[in-house]
Amino acid sequence: MKKILIIGILIYVLAPCLTSQAHAAHIKFGIDASSSPPLLYQFEDPNFSLATGGFIYEVTVAIAEDLNQDYSISSLPESRMIRDLRLANIDLVCHISPEWDLESKDDLLWSDPLYTHVNILVSKKEIQFKNLEQVINAKIGTVEKYYYHELEAKFKSKVLQRDDSPSVAESIKKLLDNRLDYVVMDELEFNLYKITYPQLQKSSFTSDKTNIHCSLSKKSSLSLKKLNKTIAHLKNKNEFQKITARYTNPNTTPRPISYGMNDSNSPPFLMIDNSAETPIIEGGLFFDLGLEVGKKLKRPIRFMLSPRKRLDSGLANGEIELVCYNTEAWAGSYAKDYNWSIPIFKQTNLVVGLIKNMQDAHLKSLKDLNGKTLGTALGFIYPALIPYFKDGSVKREDALSGLANIEKLQSERVQYIILNNLEFNYYRKKYASLQEAPFEIDPINVKCASSKKSDLKISDINTAVTELKKANRLQKVFMPH
Repeated sequence: MKKILIIGILIYVLAPCLTSQAHAAHIKFGIDASSSPPLLYQFEDPNFSLATGGFIYEVTVAIAEDLNQDYSISSLPESRMIRDLRLANIDLVCHISPEWDLESKDDLLWSDPLYTHVNILVSKKEIQFKNLEQVINAKIGTVEKYYYHELEAKFKSKVLQRDDSPSVAESIKKLLDNRLDYVVMDELEFNLYKITYPQLQKSSFTSDKTNIHCSLSKKSSLSLKKLNKTIAHLKNKNEFQKITARYTNPNTTPRPISYGMNDSNSPPFLMIDNSAETPIIEGGLFFDLGLEVGKKLKRPIRFMLSPRKRLDSGLANGEIELVCYNTEAWAGSYAKDYNWSIPIFKQTNLVVGLIKNMQDAHLKSLKDLNGKTLGTALGFIYPALIPYFKDGSVKREDALSGLANIEKLQSERVQYIILNNLEFNYYRKKYASLQEAPFEIDPINVKCASSKKSDLKISDINTAVTELKKANRLQKVFMPH
């Protein structure tokens, strides 16, 4: 009896912990990287695939947010999605259908339908046919490895000729060059391309009507019951309908925001693998912060890497619309050309040295740096240090990044360096020999700066920042870095 009582007490005590752990499970979403705008916008780098917005992305985010669990979204080649679902490398994909001739559909769990998907035919001239059966002896532009269930029989019987391209955009080019008769695409895609190519005409009929689902790995910690409950909740709020309506109307289809990032920054701001012949961008705080702001604004993000000085001029002339790691002090004379958001977070600078030197240095203030060389970042302003640089009591030696300065410090080419608190917290995990001085300088509120030549409203940006703070999304952005 005592054993039963003890077990019962343990279950009672541990149950909240177990529930909390289950609630905190990280959910990994996958998106087919072969999808093109407006279904999916991605960071434009051949070495790094990052979903940044679009219809499928917004649907995925809506489901992820409603599940109320920590999550990530990865762009994956279509050929990898099913394998990764089976192996639980990802938990689920939410723009997919068991009707799409999937080899392993029985190995996956399938949610209730989200919405219905249809395709149309697109041509450069008016399409006279009233239904798909009337279309014969034509060359149709398709996306490679895509399954078109109403067209497959016609392709196999050679009534229609299938011509694959990596994306709808490539098929459109072929159509405009008279290498195709038609292109098959989603109506949302047509609305976008119609803006650029007004000569495009769509069919009056549709094809490939398909119910779209989420496919869930059988090994996922997320239950199908919870997923379906979330889908039902979003349907009751007409969330999928609202997203579809925005993308169906060319006047309301979200336009990507050009989002600027300083290309000279090193981790944790930009994560770059320099081991390859061509450096590979792997993400970073800049990307994570931009994506979170984009989610709240319900706009795709078009990331633009640029040197610091060009970042300022680009933001002033409207080439860049938004930078969410900026301050009036850093912008200098350009500050008047921007709209400024409420503060996102507070940042400070630290004087950093090697532990073996810091123990004997007894640094208590900037005055104790007299006669020393200080490693600084090229183009960066350090207000508290300006008088010392000006009178020559402290020598400034610039490097391209915080990491470059750490390398100088390690080789003892400089006695001390300046790192901001985010950089220091990141690098001290990798370089145990680093130690900060017992004081901070240049505390500053980091903000978003939007170009006055952009249609972005600063009130919308402020609302986005406020919502991110309330939902602790900013804390989750900074935590991995």
